[in-house]
Amino acid sequence: MVKSLSGKKVVIIGESSGLDLAIAKATAELGASVVISTPSQDKLNQAIEPLSGDIAAIAVDILNEDSVNTLFEKVGNFDHLVVTSVGDRNVPRSLLAEMTTETAQSGLEKFWVTFYAVRASLKNIADDGSITLTSSVTISKPSRMGGISAIAAANAAVAVFGRSLALELAPIRVNVIAPGLVEDTSVLSHQSESERSDLTKWAEAALPVQHLGQPEELAQAILSLIANPYITGVILPVDGGVTLL
Repeated sequence: MVKSLSGKKVVIIGESSGLDLAIAKATAELGASVVISTPSQDKLNQAIEPLSGDIAAIAVDILNEDSVNTLFEKVGNFDHLVVTSVGDRNVPRSLLAEMTTETAQSGLEKFWVTFYAVRASLKNIADDGSITLTSSVTISKPSRMGGISAIAAANAAVAVFGRSLALELAPIRVNVIAPGLVEDTSVLSHQSESERSDLTKWAEAALPVQHLGQPEELAQAILSLIANPYITGVILPVDGGVTLL
């Protein structure tokens, strides 16, 4: 059980999705000061309005390394970094035979966003702090539909990047989560209402847990990685059992 994050500062870089807000809410409730950062200041301000606690919103151009560096200059010293599903917002889908170089490069943005954030954070993060990165279940459960090879490759790069950094950056702990389908995330927001309905029905029928993931469930997994000082270098599946199918 996580009893307190009092006196700790948590930085969340994402897309103002339900996951980002669930992490901000969970960490703030445990006494942490929180900085949440996404590309849109207006979206940020609206998103954090109903939340309570010490939560600051700072916009950042996540694909601009100078903007990311400036963010961490503003943040100052902090303890825990969480990078969520940034880079997934374009969801480039194309079969390889038809994939343009531009689409492939767009699919790989997720790795570069993660790289910029982690590199910039190293000037300010506490030696006993942690970094939690977000990959995807696609690293171990390829889609039968195809069309996501570039973003799957980016997710694999994030996972290996995190594992490597767990040794390179020690004693800072570095872990990776590999989510399945989670409601109210940047990926599912691009689906039509009927597509989301079909996914919900599929999850209820096919997944061992009988439901799509909830942002709060993923946030609890991330919280466990932040708080446990004996966990580093793991890739944690949080997928409702889809890899068992």
